[in-house]
Amino acid sequence: MNRTSRLTIPLVVILLIVAAFWGVIVIRDIKPRLGLDLRGGTSVTFQPTPPPGTQVTEDRLNTTVDIIRNRVNAQGVSEAEINIEGGNIVVALPDVRDPDAVIKAVGTTAELRFRPVLQSVAASDPAYKQGEFAKVDCAKAQRSTDDPAKDAVLCVRDPGQAAPAADATKLKLGPAALRGSDIGKATAQLDQNQTGWVTALEFTGDGGKKFANLTKALAQFPDGDPRREIGVTLDGVVINHPPVASDVSKETGISGGKAEITGQSEAEAKALAPLISAGALPFSLTVVNRYTVSATLGADSLHSGLIAGGLGLALVLLYVLVYYRALGLVIWGGLVVAAGLNLGILLLLGQYIGYALTLAGIAGLIVAIGISADTYVVFFERIKDELRDGKGVRLAVDRGWTRSFHTLVSANTVSFLAAIILYWLAIGPVRGFAFTLGLATLIDFLAAWFFGRPVVALLARTRWFSETPYVGLKALVTPSAPAGPAPAVRAGRA
Repeated sequence: MNRTSRLTIPLVVILLIVAAFWGVIVIRDIKPRLGLDLRGGTSVTFQPTPPPGTQVTEDRLNTTVDIIRNRVNAQGVSEAEINIEGGNIVVALPDVRDPDAVIKAVGTTAELRFRPVLQSVAASDPAYKQGEFAKVDCAKAQRSTDDPAKDAVLCVRDPGQAAPAADATKLKLGPAALRGSDIGKATAQLDQNQTGWVTALEFTGDGGKKFANLTKALAQFPDGDPRREIGVTLDGVVINHPPVASDVSKETGISGGKAEITGQSEAEAKALAPLISAGALPFSLTVVNRYTVSATLGADSLHSGLIAGGLGLALVLLYVLVYYRALGLVIWGGLVVAAGLNLGILLLLGQYIGYALTLAGIAGLIVAIGISADTYVVFFERIKDELRDGKGVRLAVDRGWTRSFHTLVSANTVSFLAAIILYWLAIGPVRGFAFTLGLATLIDFLAAWFFGRPVVALLARTRWFSETPYVGLKALVTPSAPAGPAPAVRAGRA
């Protein structure tokens, strides 16, 4: 492979990557996903407070986040973001009509209950749309109607679902026999034969007695009768309704303070156990911070951010064109490639993993303009140093890149590590700035390697680049001194 091919291949690769990104964006009509500060909405920070004698652990926080996400989805709010930041739980709600109602629903302590099943009605049953069953809409949250002291009709949420389906099975349940405080803990584990997964339950002293009485009463019904089932409800939704096993004594029920929910897959057991544990050890969520951004203010912020970025880019482009003349066009091309990669990746991240671009993130992209321009400045100044030392243009370009490479690696490494540390330690919008800054630092180095280096090296191989004074380099080549008359031997006078 000759040198021209080695220079052309990386250039073609980087251009194809940019084209592929934007081809997907255009074909799928992907729009930018904006944060609350740009599109408007409400952000609330909750501080979890555990019951006395317990601690806030990562597992319990993650389970609490799952419960909050289910509650938000049940309120009909789409594209909400729930994250753990610094031990607190941050709920970001897009512009909704009644954020107070959603926040109230989110901040309520989890309500876990064990209820006896009185009747089960499927969507195909005529009774599904009659009487008390017709009053329950499975597409909406039912927690407000879940009085623990009274009978209740609740919907069944299938494993893996965020909320009950619109045609979910409805169960009529008796008053709560056990509550979350009666559960010691719940764990997902293999059964004794190591052939299936179960959710192992451990009850408190009073909870064990209540569970024994409940299972004793339900064991009186024949196998297959829905009245033999226990409805496990969380936030007014039935998350499981296992039947009492056929070998349970009608005289004693399940005693000893322990029980197992069998007939589950590994995924189902591992999903059910933390939900029951969270109901047994709920957090009290206290609002410690809340801010609201109107849609109009968000649009103004986006407009101002784009103007700031446009002005910064225009000034950089003007400066490099004046200072480096035709080489400034190479910087223009490099900035276009870097911008195409940055924006393309952010759009794809927003589409496929829900990344939201914030005003701080835009600030990180604006800073990235300076980082990218600085990379070319270091490269070009090294080329000038080589030309001042008397090197030819082609050799000066090769040696200039080699000598500037270590500087670029050091500078980009420092910037990238700073972005990582900032992202790790910061919370809120600052993390958005750190993310875009780190991403832009990586892309800047790749763009310089795959675009800037080969383009300048290819230009250096042309006569136009070596001879024209408009590339900002020719004037630095010191012309050789004009040749004087050849020495001659002359005859002297006598």
